[in-house]
Amino acid sequence: MRRTRQWVRATGVVCGAVVAAAALVGPAGAKERAGGVADSRATAPVPAPASQKARLSTGETATLGRGGLSVTGPGGAPSGPYAFAKVGGRTEVTPTGRRTPQATTTLGATSTAAAQAPASATATATGLQRVKIDLVNTYHWGGNIGVWNRSTWQYFDVREEQWDDFGTVDLPPGDYLVIGLWSNWQQPTHLLSKTFTVGTAPLTVTIDAKTSKPTRLTVDDPSAGRADSAVGLTLPNGDIYGFAGGGATEVLVNPISLPGVSLQLHEVLARKGTTANRPSPYRYDLVHTFTNGVPATPVAAVRTADLLKTRTTVRSSGAGISAWYGVACLCGGWASPYRTSDVPAPGTFTHYLTPGKTFSRKVMQGRLDLPLPDLGGSQGEAPAETFGQGPVTVGDGQSAGRQGKFYLAETRFAGPTGKAGFDFSTTHTYRVTGDGQELGRSGPLTVGDRYELSVAPYAMYGIHHTAARADHSTRLSTRIETDWLVPSRSLGQFSATLPVLDARIDVPGLDLRNRVPAGPASVRVSLANRVSSYAATLTSVAYSFDDGATWQTAPLGADTAASGTVAVDVPATAAFVSLRIGGKDTSGGTVTQTITRAFGGPGTQTALKAGSITVGNVVVNSAKPIVPVVSGGEETYNARFTVDAPGGLGSAGLHFYHGAYANPDGLLYIFPGQCTKRTTGTTYDCTTEFHMNAATYIGLNKLAGAWSIAAWAHSADGASVYQGPVPGQATFRRSSAFALTSVTPQPVTRGGTLTVKGRLTGAAWEYGAQTGLAGQKVELQFKKAGAGTTWTIAATGTTDATGAVTIRRAAWNDGSWRLVYGGSATSTWAPTSPKYVDVR
Repeated sequence: MRRTRQWVRATGVVCGAVVAAAALVGPAGAKERAGGVADSRATAPVPAPASQKARLSTGETATLGRGGLSVTGPGGAPSGPYAFAKVGGRTEVTPTGRRTPQATTTLGATSTAAAQAPASATATATGLQRVKIDLVNTYHWGGNIGVWNRSTWQYFDVREEQWDDFGTVDLPPGDYLVIGLWSNWQQPTHLLSKTFTVGTAPLTVTIDAKTSKPTRLTVDDPSAGRADSAVGLTLPNGDIYGFAGGGATEVLVNPISLPGVSLQLHEVLARKGTTANRPSPYRYDLVHTFTNGVPATPVAAVRTADLLKTRTTVRSSGAGISAWYGVACLCGGWASPYRTSDVPAPGTFTHYLTPGKTFSRKVMQGRLDLPLPDLGGSQGEAPAETFGQGPVTVGDGQSAGRQGKFYLAETRFAGPTGKAGFDFSTTHTYRVTGDGQELGRSGPLTVGDRYELSVAPYAMYGIHHTAARADHSTRLSTRIETDWLVPSRSLGQFSATLPVLDARIDVPGLDLRNRVPAGPASVRVSLANRVSSYAATLTSVAYSFDDGATWQTAPLGADTAASGTVAVDVPATAAFVSLRIGGKDTSGGTVTQTITRAFGGPGTQTALKAGSITVGNVVVNSAKPIVPVVSGGEETYNARFTVDAPGGLGSAGLHFYHGAYANPDGLLYIFPGQCTKRTTGTTYDCTTEFHMNAATYIGLNKLAGAWSIAAWAHSADGASVYQGPVPGQATFRRSSAFALTSVTPQPVTRGGTLTVKGRLTGAAWEYGAQTGLAGQKVELQFKKAGAGTTWTIAATGTTDATGAVTIRRAAWNDGSWRLVYGGSATSTWAPTSPKYVDVR
């Protein structure tokens, strides 16, 4: 894999914090001091995560874990395409398909230098021959090339030319296999292999792209098309060389017969034309192995009736339309990377999978990463499943404590049925007291940070934890404040699970957006100490309809001491219901947990505002309409805004929505802002970038026009938050094209009738092509010969159902004629090319 490639700037930078999407992350290395008591986030006696992660040159995050390799974009978004290789006990990842070559990142090596040293560089044997690996009959630059000895399967790294399609390696005599992967901007991917023999002279090995053929898996559903894929070659020693991502990008391989070498495919199929605003009602995850090389026709057909099938429902805590659904095959030596596609959220989709395999899964809504149970089984229909049910609370933490030490890590969320994953938009803060005296407090922490605190002995410790969530996809459980009292006698001498009480809340009447209708709602609350020997008692449940400004106490029912069911009479005007839970346990510990906007009600949703933070002055694309491309890549645009944050700024960002704030019919997520504080005052200037391809990101013609803007921001101290609409708009217009189809007769008799025909088309965001614009008023314009640049309106007309128009006009003078479409709120201005006509 490549050593040095040009670095490009990451597109999503969070003001005040770094967001990395991964299942587990390691402890941070920063240290703090507060209240005269030493504390740090350096090392905590919490089990080390099983996964490894690294930041790629593009700002994406590669994670190597139980489910194989996962690469995610900033804020947890799906990644772009990348090459991956598992060689010599390490995994190498290289972003591909970008405008410039990218650097390779290594995971799992004891040292970067050792992992990246080519075998030939350390060889002491004589008689090494220089071998050039050259790709022909296609143009690519910056390939990933590896060579293996076919007797020992020793791996030799190839020195690739950054801006060319070849590489070189020094090899001793022997029989070898070369695998090269080339994947460039807006081009098909080539994963090509060839055997060769090194003798006593330098050698050039030519890999001919003309011999390559597309590889894929197909189903008997004509509406299905490739949404994503992972394709790799595995070798007898377990090494893997492959490519993942790229959506519908074609992957080409060349036939080769070689025992012990397999071509592995993980194909994701979804309805053609699927976008985030038009998610697919089904998904296929198909895996297949071609053994002993690559066949002449590397395509396999699958029948839907032969697959495992289930119905999966995803609930939402925000105003989302879709979620990213990531699936990886746990297929023994072939652990395919997670592959994603858009599925309805909230909503239900049908999931088809290759039977006899086990699949690791997760759902990503905005920056919420929800791991799901593994799925597998035999052919047939599996039981339906539902995920994302609220209310969400804090309570699946990894905190530990002993006398004299606290290690606080409460960054996991829990739902009524168990784990609810991580939310990378959340800021966590802690404050610790001893017998009422403050001992220390943390700064704002994110997922993966742990707060370590050394304290003197006290009879009773207090731990206050605040989880402040702010993101376009999170409208519920936006702020969770938990106060624990922990007696010192419940803490052991050695590191142990922190003996605190956790709450679980179940509201059976919630809909797909975790809302209830007006009227009585049943709320069941249960408490349990993380140390099972301490019995819990639920002491109080209160609720609020005004984000905690006022509270009402709910009488507890006659359930067991650790749980209770209360009835909350939700008025028609209530948009949200907040909850406050109280409890105690037999150790003498207590808990009070306040969940702002625990679940939704029937009322109109309003902005969430706490404290003094404000967002304004939003300008998108320098206040100019955006005319996104439909095919052939994507364009980059920017947005600017300001945040006034007297308490300091933790993070902030924007999203665009079309339709109602609570139930939009179009949604575009923008990466978090990069914010800089002004030299005076409390105002921050923020900028963010977003990528745009109308077919991929918008996907529906009806969404052209003005979009509203919403913002989220929370302060560095966790005390202030804003989430809701802000003044301003983003305008998206379909590109228009106007063509003259005929101008007759030519020449024309003076005073005779000239017939001008044309066709007006607009970019079809559903199909990635042009389609006729019907019912549009257009002008026939004339410019007299010698009249300079002045055009006059000669007549008007209206396009028919296909976008065609015919206009007739008497012609009296020589000159040029053209048709002009003046544009609209949803389409751009477009003229035809002029046509000169002689009058005789």
